[in-house]
Amino acid sequence: MFPRPLRALILSLVLCSGACATTSGQPEAAGAHEPQPPTQPEEAPAPVVPLVEDALPARVERLMVGLSLEDKVGQLMMVGFGGTEVTESVEALVRGRRVGGVCLFKRNIANGEQVARLNDGLRRLLADGIPPFLALDQEGGNVVRVRDGVVVLPGNMALGATRSAELAYAAGLAQGEDLKRLGFNMNLAPVLDVNLNPRNPVIGIRSYGDSVPLVSELGRAFVRGQQDAGLVTVAKHFPGHGSTDTDSHTALPIMSESREEVLAQMEPFRAVIQDGLDGLMTAHVAVPGLTGDDLPATLHPQVLDRLLRQRLGFDGLVLTDELEMDAIAQRYGVGRAAVMAVKAGADMVLVPWRAEKKTEVYEALMTAAWSGELPRTRLDEAVRRILSSKVRRGLFEQPPLLEERLATPPSPENAEVAHRIARAAVTLLRTDGKHFPLSTGTRLGLITPEHSLGEAILERVPGAQVLDVPAWPTLARRSVLRQQARRLALSADVVVVGVINSRQLELVTMAAATGRPVVVVSMGLPYLAEQADEARAVLAIYSHQPAATEAAAAALFGEIGTPGRLPVGLSRLAFGHGLESPGPRRTAAAQKKQDGDTVIRSERDAR
Repeated sequence: MFPRPLRALILSLVLCSGACATTSGQPEAAGAHEPQPPTQPEEAPAPVVPLVEDALPARVERLMVGLSLEDKVGQLMMVGFGGTEVTESVEALVRGRRVGGVCLFKRNIANGEQVARLNDGLRRLLADGIPPFLALDQEGGNVVRVRDGVVVLPGNMALGATRSAELAYAAGLAQGEDLKRLGFNMNLAPVLDVNLNPRNPVIGIRSYGDSVPLVSELGRAFVRGQQDAGLVTVAKHFPGHGSTDTDSHTALPIMSESREEVLAQMEPFRAVIQDGLDGLMTAHVAVPGLTGDDLPATLHPQVLDRLLRQRLGFDGLVLTDELEMDAIAQRYGVGRAAVMAVKAGADMVLVPWRAEKKTEVYEALMTAAWSGELPRTRLDEAVRRILSSKVRRGLFEQPPLLEERLATPPSPENAEVAHRIARAAVTLLRTDGKHFPLSTGTRLGLITPEHSLGEAILERVPGAQVLDVPAWPTLARRSVLRQQARRLALSADVVVVGVINSRQLELVTMAAATGRPVVVVSMGLPYLAEQADEARAVLAIYSHQPAATEAAAAALFGEIGTPGRLPVGLSRLAFGHGLESPGPRRTAAAQKKQDGDTVIRSERDAR
C-alpha cells in the first residue's frame, strides 16, 4: 500500500547501530549537528555530587529493603485525578497508596504558577518516602498540556520538515528545562511512531514523518536534549502505532504487516535504546506478525520480555499506555490487564481517570502478589527499575525552592526555539507563480479555524477581513459558513484559507468558486492539503501553534523563505518535496520582529 516507506522499512531491517548514511532528501547521521549540552564553568562546582553508576545498584538495594509489599505495589502505579490542587481525596490516593507516579492532564493545569505549586504539593505528600514521578504528555503540536511559562513546540511533524537534528536537540533541551522549572520530572514524549498510514486517526502530525531513518535521527536528538535537561524521558508507543487505522481509545488496532515490516518500524525505538533512553510507553496494538495472536503488545510477554528486554536489550522503565482505553478495558478489564501487563514485563501501569479503576488495579496487583500469580521476583525487578530511574535522574535530591523557581522567568532563548523550528518547517507545496508571496497592499480575505493565524496576518495587513470558523462546525453551521465564505471572497482580491481538517476544504471550494485566487495554509496533515486542488498556492506548516502560524504569515508576505521539505510522501508529491519561494521581502512587521530578536540576543550576550 505504501511502496516507498515500506522499501525504507525493509532497508532499515539491518538494524544498524546509528542512523543510516546521509542521502539526498534523508537526514544526516545522528549527532552530526547536535550541540553538546552546556558545561559548568571551571570555577563553579556542581551543586550535587553526581551519582557514580556503580553506586546506583547499592543505593537501590538499600531502598528496596525498606519497602513493604504495599509500598512495592504502589510504586507500580502511575495515576491521575481531577482538579487543580491537592485535596483530601488526592492525598488519600497519592500518599495512601504510596504511588510511584502522578500524571497531570489539562484538567489539572490552569497556568504555570498553579501547576508548579500543585507539583510541589504532590511531592511533599511523599517527602518521607519514595518521591513520585510527576509526569505529563507535553509533545507540542496537537498535544500540549501546559502553555504558560514553557516553550510550546510546533510539534514533531514540523520538526520532521526541518530535517534538523540540531533543532530536535534544542527542542528537547528547551522543553526539558522549562518543565523542570515547573516541578515536572518526567515527560511522556517524544512519539517515535512512523506514520505510514495516511488514515491513521491517532498519530498523524504527532510523528516526525513516514521515513524510518528520519524518525530515528530526530527522535535520538530530541531524547538526548530532554534527558540532558534532567527530565525522565518516556518515548512512545512501542512497538509502533503508525501503520494502524484504528484508535486504541475505542478499539484494538491490529498491525497487519509482516514480521520484517514490524521490526523495521521499531528501528526508532532501537536507536534511542542504544543511546540510553530512560523509558518506553507501550502501545495497545496487536502484532500477529510477531506473536501469532491478537493479544495487545501491552500485555504480551513475547513483545515486552522476549523482544524488548532480550532482543533489544532494553533495561529501562516500561510504562503502559492508559489501561482504561477500550482496547484493553473492554477485552480484559482494567485490574486483570494490570496484572497481565506487569507479568509480561511492564514496570508501571497508567490509570489516570476513574477512581474505582485505580482501586481495582491496586487490589488486583496486591492479590496477584499475595497469591504468587505475580512472582515476587518480577515485582521486585519492576520496582528496582522504577527506583533506578528515580535515583539516576535525581528525584531524591531536593529541588530548588518553589518561590525561587517561580521568581525565575523562563528563558527567552527557549521560546525562540519554537520559532526557529516553525520558520524552518514552512513548506511550499504548490504555487502558480503569481499569487505567492502576497503583497501587503492586497485586499485580503482570511478564513481560518485558528485565531492566531488571523492575528499574525492582521499585524501585517490591518485592513484584512477575517472570518473565524469552528474547527468542527455542526451541519447547520456549515451551510451558513459556506455563504459567509462566498461573501468574504467577493469583497477581496485574494483569499487565504487556513485548513486543519476536511471541513475547511469545502470553504476553499466555495471561495474559489467566486473566481478569486485562493492560497491555502495547511496547519494539519499534509495529506489533506494535497486535496486543495482549487488553490493557487499551498503552504504546509504542520501545526496550529502560534509559532507556526506566525511563521506562515511571515512566509505568505515574503519575509522568510520556505525551506521545509515534506516529511511524508503524498499521492502526487514525493517525500522531500518542497519549493523555494522568491527572496525575502522586508515589511514593517518583519523589521519589528528582527528588532525584537536583536534585543533578545543583546540580553543573552550581556549575561
